[in-house]
Amino acid sequence: MRRPTSITPPSEPEVRSEGKDEATEEKAAMERLLEEGDQSTPDSRRFMGLIRELAHFRSLRDPLASLCDDMRLTPTQVHALGWLGMDGPIQVGVLAQRIGITKKTITGVVDRLEDMGMVERGRDAEDRRAVTAKLTDRGCEIYKVIQLMTDAGIRRLMGLLPEEDREALFGIIERMLARMKASAPQR
Repeated sequence: MRRPTSITPPSEPEVRSEGKDEATEEKAAMERLLEEGDQSTPDSRRFMGLIRELAHFRSLRDPLASLCDDMRLTPTQVHALGWLGMDGPIQVGVLAQRIGITKKTITGVVDRLEDMGMVERGRDAEDRRAVTAKLTDRGCEIYKVIQLMTDAGIRRLMGLLPEEDREALFGIIERMLARMKASAPQR
């Protein structure tokens, strides 16, 4: 699975250097990370520990896990359906980036979703060479189920917090997003 080297907002297809392919760029990014070594901080370690601990609670994962079982979908396919439902038709390479998988892997994911009648391919109106993916009517139905199940899980999670803690959490996330957007490179 491709790991981002920094926190940046989702971007349109990256402009690649002439002559460099994706594997070369990923290898260079991994080498840079290894050269830099562990630069974790007490805050980053604490945050990761809390996220890991939160991830162990099956009740947060179970709704989508049962959908995966019932529909015979993989978690990656559910993520693809989710991104297509949120973003609408997008280039397959951008979809791979959103999910965090390679372009080679996304081809198989889209193939299987297309075989199941949930996704259809097309051509990008601005760049006829680029392949796009979009939800079919069946895919839209499944996306709606994903959305409802996700909302149910979030409501259960938010129900654990008193109103003032929910507002504090929303405020923290909103301020983080505002700062990330302000520091993101202009497109």
